[in-house]
Amino acid sequence: MMPPRRRVRLLPPEVACAPWGGPAARSRGFTYLWLLFALALGGVALAALGEQEQTRQRREREAELRWRGEAIAAALASYAEHTPVGHLPLPQSLDELLADRRFPRPQRHLRQLYADPFTGKPDWELVLGQAAVAADVESKGRSAAKPLTGSGIVGLRSSSTRRLLATAGGHPTAHDWVFVAPAPLAPPQPE
Repeated sequence: MMPPRRRVRLLPPEVACAPWGGPAARSRGFTYLWLLFALALGGVALAALGEQEQTRQRREREAELRWRGEAIAAALASYAEHTPVGHLPLPQSLDELLADRRFPRPQRHLRQLYADPFTGKPDWELVLGQAAVAADVESKGRSAAKPLTGSGIVGLRSSSTRRLLATAGGHPTAHDWVFVAPAPLAPPQPE
């Protein structure tokens, strides 16, 4: 003998098929809206995080530019301070800071020629002679000052024209920061 058939109770057709009626129809699209909201929120969070990371990297490059520029300026000062009698106190190229051949045994004023952190290459723009320093500091753009005869490198600046976050002294671009070696102290004069 066969068991009696159970009757399955179905929802009336007008409730089950109505677009906004019935339990299944009421939750339709709700998960989709939550998913869209979560994706939008995640996108905004990632955009803010990317902006923050980019700002951090720019600040890091600016700090690196300042450190490298000051290190090369200190090497220029060391070169001038250790000048033997009868030689020019200013180098003619940055390579002379790596191996100063004015002495029997070459001296090193700089460990390596540092690259410009904004360009990634050691393509520093050189500041030559005292007259060039005055022309470079006064001008905002690239100076066309020619080196003085017998003069050498007194400083350098970045060849990049990128805008900086830290505008020290009102200099908005990396090119405006000039790293000049401090003038060496004059030797005491005999009385």
